[in-house]
Amino acid sequence: MVKIQKLPSGQLVVTIPKVLAQYEGLGKGAEVEFTKHEEGFLLKIKKEVSR
Repeated sequence: MVKIQKLPSGQLVVTIPKVLAQYEGLGKGAEVEFTKHEEGFLLKIKKEVSR
């Protein structure tokens, strides 16, 4: 399940399942880009950060 949280600063934080992050080799601080799709969103990995 994906969770979206709003920090006191107003910044939004998106949390994805750990298994998905591991599968894609994503670590804390990785940058992704969201693109609107007819069925939802597509995620494109912009910058991977080593774990």
